[in-house]
Amino acid sequence: MMDYYGSVIKSEQEIDNELIQRYKDRCHYSIGIVCPVGDKIMKIIISDLRKQEILMKEYSVSGWMVFHAKTIYETIEERINHYKTKQRLKFTYCFYQLFNDIDVCKMICDYI
Repeated sequence: MMDYYGSVIKSEQEIDNELIQRYKDRCHYSIGIVCPVGDKIMKIIISDLRKQEILMKEYSVSGWMVFHAKTIYETIEERINHYKTKQRLKFTYCFYQLFNDIDVCKMICDYI
C-alpha cells in the first residue's frame, strides 16, 4: 500500500506556480526596482528544464519534497545567476563604450 503523500500527484501547473512564486521575491532589487528575472524568464527556464528532461511534468508530493525540489532549486539558482552575469556584462560593455566611467558602472551593476 502506498503512503498518502506518495499517491498524491503534484501537477505540472502546481510545480510551475511554486517555482515562479519561490523566485518572485528574489527578483527585486534592494531599492524596490523589479529586475528582469520575472515570470517571463522563469517560464523560459522552466521550459528549458523540461526540454532537457531535468524537470518532469509531474511528481508525487513526497518525491518532490524529499528528492527533486532541492536539485531543481539549485539548477534554477545557477541559471538565474548566469542570466544576471550575462546582463551585467552586456551592461558594462555598453556603458563603458558610451560613458567610459567604470565607477558609476560598477555601482549600477551592484544593483543588477
